[in-house]
Amino acid sequence: MSGLEIYLLAILFFLLIIFSPSTVRAAIVGAPFLPTPKSIIRKALKLVDLKPNEKLYDLGSGTGRVLVIASKEFGVKTVGFECSIPLFCISKINLFIHRVKDNTLYRKDFYEADISDADVIFLFLTPKAFKKLEDKFNKELKKGTRIVTFSSPLLFWKPKEVISSFDKEKNIKIYLYTKE
Repeated sequence: MSGLEIYLLAILFFLLIIFSPSTVRAAIVGAPFLPTPKSIIRKALKLVDLKPNEKLYDLGSGTGRVLVIASKEFGVKTVGFECSIPLFCISKINLFIHRVKDNTLYRKDFYEADISDADVIFLFLTPKAFKKLEDKFNKELKKGTRIVTFSSPLLFWKPKEVISSFDKEKNIKIYLYTKE
């Protein structure tokens, strides 16, 4: 297979992921698929001060990058929710390749999920999605649960801390919240 054929297959595969009905639905409900840079994931997870054996939830886990890094580098249990079928499959493969243990991955809408035992929640969603999470967080999260977002702040709680991170010359803000 030539380099051009491989390139064209990669583009076709990418387009199938982006335009699958479940991926389009996920983009409307939570956020479009944009892989989180690993440097941002690491800074965000350091900011929440993860402890071994804590449970981290990634709402809209995409390809599972956050789950892999949190598990392998921070020693926490991870739970991911992804409703896009192609991204869910890629995430499953990614977790298998990296031999991630203590992980649960659901192909499910996170708005319908029980998140009450989370110690930490990782979010890279749109402000529209955050509006729909306010009641859920207030009802389900236990006191002391930490939430980390980047790019967009939650619209309903005041951040405990905000840090800037530079990725490819873009200033990206990372926000830390704690359920009171």
